[in-house]
Amino acid sequence: MLCSTFSSSFNLKESLATTGEKVCAEVNTCLSQHGFTPLSAERETVLKGQIQAVANSDNTICKLIDSRIQKFLENYLASSHQKSLPAVPGGLGPIQKELEEIAVKYVRLVNYNKMVFSPYYDAVLGKILTKEEYQLAGNTSKGGSLIDCSCIYLL
Repeated sequence: MLCSTFSSSFNLKESLATTGEKVCAEVNTCLSQHGFTPLSAERETVLKGQIQAVANSDNTICKLIDSRIQKFLENYLASSHQKSLPAVPGGLGPIQKELEEIAVKYVRLVNYNKMVFSPYYDAVLGKILTKEEYQLAGNTSKGGSLIDCSCIYLL
């Protein structure tokens, strides 16, 4: 299924429906082998529905995985100056290698953007911060670089 995701004819909903069928068949086989009764039609429908629901971007599981991946990338970026790297969040162990490869590329991209575009961001943010500082504290200078937030470099 993963290899075919790059094909122009790939249909996620159809693939998930097929996966649901296969999972139900394997679960029923395993249940029978261990002396249990197979899944009822109602439970099969629920299981297939849960598998197919993964295609929806507002799915709770998708949101949870997405937030864990984003948090990992943020932590990885923050710890790139330290020796200890953040642990992979729960549930993401099977994709740890790929996630760490993406994190390394992400840090490189952020650092490159910071190196190339920081003068532009500093100028823009300097104007914004100067206006806000006048309004809040009447202070126009903080010294040093105006930005230390790596996320801004990905805009």
